[in-house]
Amino acid sequence: MLSFSFTRRNAIQIHVDDAGISKLIDVLAKLRGSGDHIHLCTPPLGNDLNTHTPFGGEAVPEVIISHGGD
Repeated sequence: MLSFSFTRRNAIQIHVDDAGISKLIDVLAKLRGSGDHIHLCTPPLGNDLNTHTPFGGEAVPEVIISHGGD
């Protein structure tokens, strides 16, 4: 599980289990040194993120991680 949500204090909370940590590490490792960016999406655009948090809340549908100035 890998999902992102906004808290009431306008912070981003990342929800992960062991598989989600592995997925995030793999994505970041591929991005390292690339000067590029990657999109993580919920279905139907992708299968990277869960659509809900572990508590049933709505999760952010797309996360863009940029390396460097991209």
